Amino acid sequence: MVSTIPDDLEASAKEQGALLRRRGFQKASDLLRVILMYATLLSLRNSALWAACLDICPISRPALERRVLASTPWWRHLLAVQLTHLTGMPQEVLGFIRRFVLMDASVFSRRGSPGTEWRLHLSWRPFEQQPAGAVLTDAHEGEGLDKVQLQAGDLVIADRNYGLWRHIVVVLEALAYFIVRLTWSNLPLQTLDGQPFDIIAWLQSLPESETAAEVTVVARDDPQRRPLRLIAGRLPPQKAEEARERVRREARKEKREPNPHTLLAAGFCILLTNLPALYCSALLVLTLYRIRWQIEWCFRRWKSLCHLDQLPACPAAIAEPILLAKLIIIFLMQQRLGPLPWNEWWAAEEPAPVVSSLVQLAYAYTGEIIGYPGELETQAAAAIGCRVEVVRRPAGQRGFQVLPRRWVVERSFGWWNRYRRLSKDFEYGEESSETIIKIAFLHIMLKRLTATD
Repeated sequence: MVSTIPDDLEASAKEQGALLRRRGFQKASDLLRVILMYATLLSLRNSALWAACLDICPISRPALERRVLASTPWWRHLLAVQLTHLTGMPQEVLGFIRRFVLMDASVFSRRGSPGTEWRLHLSWRPFEQQPAGAVLTDAHEGEGLDKVQLQAGDLVIADRNYGLWRHIVVVLEALAYFIVRLTWSNLPLQTLDGQPFDIIAWLQSLPESETAAEVTVVARDDPQRRPLRLIAGRLPPQKAEEARERVRREARKEKREPNPHTLLAAGFCILLTNLPALYCSALLVLTLYRIRWQIEWCFRRWKSLCHLDQLPACPAAIAEPILLAKLIIIFLMQQRLGPLPWNEWWAAEEPAPVVSSLVQLAYAYTGEIIGYPGELETQAAAAIGCRVEVVRRPAGQRGFQVLPRRWVVERSFGWWNRYRRLSKDFEYGEESSETIIKIAFLHIMLKRLTATD
């Protein structure tokens, strides 16, 4: 996948300060491979060992950590290049609509952090199944439609977090279209003659048999008084009751009474759009809004399958380049799946995976540990002069049976599980975990040395 990145890696790595001094890394692609391995599978120490075993670069753990920290601008550059390559020129989709763009954001943080640290603003093209843009900011920058490069004729679909005038005006100034969900109180509206528009009174006036209704309004803060369409779709009774129950549950959590206006509005899907009524009816607008589930599905899939939300906790600064590296891996995989026809996803031939010498060595040693015959005893005797005896389960054994000396290790595990800090793996760093284990056994030894009859 590294070879498919449409960029001069050598020039960009030097320009962005990721590879000013090579010191072992002969190519920028080697540095990219090692950091991607750290972002997806291995720890810093094991990534350095992996690079050394494959003769990529003899590097230590601290040196690799410094390389990762210095590569953050390079990862941002590669992410921008990859998005530009994926986006391309917009195509005609449905007549006057040039491109569908779904907009949403998700938050990320390290384990043990006091709160939200980063926010990923993602714009998604649903029919091409490709990202249109991705911007990573800190937690202080909120959601907004200015995070996507809109073009005239685009249709932006977003949830109620974007139902504010400062977000909507960005779309209008770009001569684009939008479908945004509203709450009953987040956007002040007026009638065409300048009178305040009461959404709750309008919803109460709708007949029970009417599934969709619309009215023309203008935003109070719009100096140009551009007409907009306010559309309300009545939810099915079961879905409406589920939405009202969520409102009641949230009110109980905050120890307050639920707002009756919020309970009424929970039974409707309230949308605001500037799509022309001549081409898009109210039911079609409600149908188009349902496409928005795709972008939420993207975040859930990336977090569950690609572990996008699993970031290293220490040091704190290393989490940002790792998050960017994971995004590049996801977009590379999305690019690989995009052009491939559906009927060839399982039928296309794939090259056999390359198994490194480190994986082969680890597999052989694992086999020795669990009792398979091999050359571990001979290698240990030749390398360090130590005799290794593999304790295997007797042939035909049924039920529990004490094996020679293996109980010593199990007993040691039982000893340190009595310590609260070691009852679960609470540590984020390998050095911290090793230190706590040593402290526990020092305590055990000191108690035995100072014990009195």
